[in-house]
Amino acid sequence: MSLLEFFYGMGTATDIAYYSYIYSVVDINLYQQVTSYCRSATLVGYTVGSVSGQVLVSVAGWSLFSLNVVSLTSISIAFATAWFLPMPQKSLFFHHLSSQRRSFEMKVMECKNGAAVQDHPDVQRAPGWEDETKVPLNGEGHSAKKQVNIAKVLKDLWQDFLQCYSSRTMLCWSVWWALSTCGYFQVINYAQGLWEMVLPSHSADIYNGAVEALGATFGAVAVVVVGHIKTSWAMWGEVALALFSLLIAAAVYVMDTVRNIWVCYSSYVIFRIIYMMLITIAT
Repeated sequence: MSLLEFFYGMGTATDIAYYSYIYSVVDINLYQQVTSYCRSATLVGYTVGSVSGQVLVSVAGWSLFSLNVVSLTSISIAFATAWFLPMPQKSLFFHHLSSQRRSFEMKVMECKNGAAVQDHPDVQRAPGWEDETKVPLNGEGHSAKKQVNIAKVLKDLWQDFLQCYSSRTMLCWSVWWALSTCGYFQVINYAQGLWEMVLPSHSADIYNGAVEALGATFGAVAVVVVGHIKTSWAMWGEVALALFSLLIAAAVYVMDTVRNIWVCYSSYVIFRIIYMMLITIAT
């Protein structure tokens, strides 16, 4: 079990690496939509896996070991596929932004989510400023003699960190992200153990796979919808954060205290839908 959790943690960590990669190869105006598409794709895959597992166990009579073999094969294919993804041709972090540009980006983040440049077409950019999605990694247009100074890179990253987290909105969402992600993985890791206590699998038919698929499907729909909503999350974000966080807490509490398997299933689906919606907004 410890080995399982170790590799599960390693696999989960690659989620952050992938988002860092995908944001470096798309235009900044598309971040919100790309986030929704990526999370939807993940949830659709989760749905397919859950449905397939439920059918293979309930109908075809496969053993759980066979499902583990299928899972290992799928992960191996995904690992091999990652090596063929195109390398990013532009830098997301390692270039200089003027202080005027930094200040403008933070103001845009405060007042509007997504499509930052489109929402402010008349903004006067500082001389020499380049769109962050246009800065090449291969040094094109720059002196070939320039070398990366590690100390300066670390200094720039530290300044970016201070600049980003001077925003109360970003700080609030980041703290929520860290805490909610920990809680989310706790719930999904131990939910099926709770269901086993409520209704032992040896005494009745179980539909854990179907419930996982249902939660992932509705979560994917919610993510797509959120990805296309144009609203000021700086204005409504904290209200939505507080309200939906309370709903998440209520769903988890009900799932833990009400010893009815169908109530547990329903609470779990609601929990996953709300979490996926909020984490997409936060991203």
